[in-house]
Amino acid sequence: MALNDVKEWLYGCSRCGTCKDILNIFVPACPSGEMYQLESYYPSGKIAVARAVSEGKLPLDNDDTRERIYACTGCLSCEQQCGVYHHQHIFEIIQAVRTEAVGQGLLNPAYMVMVESLKKDDNVFGKPKAERGDWARDLDLKDAGQEKVATVYHAGCMLSFDRELWNVPRSAVALLKAAGVDVGIMGAGESCCGGRAYEIGYVGEFTKYAEHFLETFNSLGAGRVVTSCSDGYSTFRKLYPRVNIEMKFEVRHTVEYLDELIKGGKLKLTKKVPMKVTYHDPCHLGRHLGDDGIYDAPREVLKAVPGLELVEMERHRENAWCCGAGAGVSQANPEFALWTAGERLKEARATGAGALVTACPWCERNFKDAAKEYGQDIEIYDIAEVACRAL
Repeated sequence: MALNDVKEWLYGCSRCGTCKDILNIFVPACPSGEMYQLESYYPSGKIAVARAVSEGKLPLDNDDTRERIYACTGCLSCEQQCGVYHHQHIFEIIQAVRTEAVGQGLLNPAYMVMVESLKKDDNVFGKPKAERGDWARDLDLKDAGQEKVATVYHAGCMLSFDRELWNVPRSAVALLKAAGVDVGIMGAGESCCGGRAYEIGYVGEFTKYAEHFLETFNSLGAGRVVTSCSDGYSTFRKLYPRVNIEMKFEVRHTVEYLDELIKGGKLKLTKKVPMKVTYHDPCHLGRHLGDDGIYDAPREVLKAVPGLELVEMERHRENAWCCGAGAGVSQANPEFALWTAGERLKEARATGAGALVTACPWCERNFKDAAKEYGQDIEIYDIAEVACRAL
């Protein structure tokens, strides 16, 4: 979305400050504002910056200006709390300024590396495309590009290339196979969803990947695509409808589908898993989906695990504090990303839980890094990893 497309939204902010704290419990809502403690880093300040850029009063080629705009994890907590733009517009304004910066050639070096990697190897990590399916090398899974399957499992970039997280997709497909699901993967034929490119302002790259993904998966004839990546799931659900290509398959997040399989009696979790855990709601699985946010399904899956105790953090469901990795922050501003994750880990530890469980590989990666950085004694898991222990 271009800056001209959001002009009418630039003047609606009443500067009331509700975007800064979670209503009723009055604890911080905005990672950027809390980290930097300046008005220009809060959502209301960012809107003022965007308005000034739009009016030509603030140059976008100023490093301080762009720093404010890029210091945002895209968590949408501000939109959850806002009384004027409730559930809408604020991140679209920020994203539009980012798109404008890209259009003017004001490129962030960290993002340039990501985009060049996308162009070369279809992922944001600079990894060879040929290695994309290595996580499943010994699992004897069907190649969805060569034979028809009912369900295609889409791992996404993070789970494909971060070896420390390979147990997540391996656990997910183990659960699907245990439930009798006819599942296959694209392996090296899989590509990035393009969502991260969109959030950092590279709309053209996003469109290319969205069109490629839809055309490729439509041609497979599969009825369902399941993914463990919350960013990818949100991209499929929220952004792909903007591309003028019909999606001929349904998209499910792993936690949605597991919940359905458990309740339908197809997946049986029988072994006791004696753990006390707290659940972190990923932004892209919650607020990014608006009223369709997925909050119950992951909790239902955890409750179906025998012997497991679930305790909630103060900020949870639609009011969850962000992990800090979103919208390109983990690539361009790792200090900010780790600080945000560290704040969440403190909240998780305060529950008395021994493990934090989530449903997003970007969250899991950032939490693992923050736990190491700050010496936090807490285990980090994906829901599929925990549920697989109960098979």
